[in-house]
Amino acid sequence: MAVRAGAVSAAALLALTACGGDDAESDEAAADSGEETITVAIAGEEPYSYLNDDGEPEGATIALAEEIFGEMGYAVEAELTDWDSLIPGLNADRYEAVSAGMSILPERCEQASFAEPEIMYTTALLVEEGNPLGVENLNDVAEAMESGEDITLATLSSGIEAGYVEELGIEAEGVGSADDGVDMVTGGRADVFALTAISLSEMAGDMDGYEVTEGFVHDMDGVMQYGAGSTVFPEGSDMLEEYNEHLAELKESGELLEIISEYGFTEAEIPPADLTAEALCAGDLESLQDIED
Repeated sequence: MAVRAGAVSAAALLALTACGGDDAESDEAAADSGEETITVAIAGEEPYSYLNDDGEPEGATIALAEEIFGEMGYAVEAELTDWDSLIPGLNADRYEAVSAGMSILPERCEQASFAEPEIMYTTALLVEEGNPLGVENLNDVAEAMESGEDITLATLSSGIEAGYVEELGIEAEGVGSADDGVDMVTGGRADVFALTAISLSEMAGDMDGYEVTEGFVHDMDGVMQYGAGSTVFPEGSDMLEEYNEHLAELKESGELLEIISEYGFTEAEIPPADLTAEALCAGDLESLQDIED
């Protein structure tokens, strides 16, 4: 794992990547600064982690990364990456961590190591204003399709919603980014786009001609699919244990909510203390069922 010296803005990093950059020149500039940095990948999904109008990284998870890695002695350098490339890029050593609110799922845990839960979430649907199809959740979409309704549904191709859709046995158009999903609906190529509720509200909540349904927890055969996301590390990372220690301190002190509330998250999105990455990696949803009860 290569931890580099010298922080570079996300915009500058992207420019170097696009132009092929001079690695020797970049390394020399980093060394001159004398500051150790860690590169984290972001996916461009508001309000988790994205580039603002100035080309700088912003969002709840990047703010959390800056806080915790700062406590660990690193400056954070962000690299914008397609969602589907986040874990492959991590395992190819292109960056040291992923800061994108990625859901902790058993299949992902087989490929990488997740920090303890940082943010819980719900799902919502982007639909035409007035919701003419009357769909409030993915089960409604499935029922409408099965009854013969002609509906085109879009999801992130590697997002958790894609897994729900597969379990429901219905078809969906996969997209590589949240922006692409919104464009599918606004461009008339899809009727519904499913994404985390807070992201859709941030991106399209005030969009003329369209609306975002209320957030929901997907019900899969009577089992509520409560989920949480966290920072992702390569397997065997020597940073994970220390990262979790700092995260636990933020949870206990209430500072976690202070950090992410600036981006629209509320106490409802703070994971309970007894919810663990181990349980989510094992696909054990009983902990969440107990919490809800």
